[in-house]
Amino acid sequence: MEHTHERFPEYLAFILNNPIRRFLQPPEQLVGKLDVTSSDVVVDFGCGPGFYTIPLAKVARKVIGVDVSSKILEKAANHARRNGLHVEFLESDGVDIRLDNGRVDVILLVHVFHEVEQKSRVLSEFLRILKPLGRLVVVEKTRGSGIFPGKLGPPTVSETGIVQEITRAGLTIAKTIPHRKDSIIIGRK
Repeated sequence: MEHTHERFPEYLAFILNNPIRRFLQPPEQLVGKLDVTSSDVVVDFGCGPGFYTIPLAKVARKVIGVDVSSKILEKAANHARRNGLHVEFLESDGVDIRLDNGRVDVILLVHVFHEVEQKSRVLSEFLRILKPLGRLVVVEKTRGSGIFPGKLGPPTVSETGIVQEITRAGLTIAKTIPHRKDSIIIGRK
C-alpha cells in the first residue's frame, strides 16, 4: 500500500472531535466492538484530539495517545482533563515509540493506517511493544465514498491490502468486523 493521502491538517482538528460528530458517530459504538477490558493497556495511535482516546480511557486500565503533532496532542490532553481522565500522551510517527517491549495489549489506529509512510518499520515497532497475543486493530474506510471524495475524510482503501501488510509484518488476522463504511481489521501477535 502506498502513501497516497495527505496527512490530516492540524488546523482542521476541530472536525475530528466535536459534539456534533460525537452525536452522529458516537465513538463508544466502535470502542464497544473492540473487547477492551479493564486490565488492558491501549495505545490509540494517531489519536488526534482524542475522539476515541476518551471512551477508551473509560474502559481500559491505561490509555496512551500517540500522535505526530504536539499541537493536536495538547488538544487531546485538554479533552482528557475536561473529562477527568488520566491519559499518557507521546509524540511519535510510529518508527520509534518510547514504550517498553511487550507492554501493550491493544494498539488502535482509526483512519490512520493509510497515512503511515513507513508501514513495515511502524508495524515492526508495534510488534515490539505488543504483549504476546496482543492485538493490532486497524479501522479504515473500505466501502463507499464520502460527501467530498478525496477532500475531507479518509480515502477508501483496500481491505485486502491492509490484511497483506499486517500478515507480512508477522501478525495473524483474528477477524474483520464491518462498521459503517469501515472495516475493523484485528491482527494478533
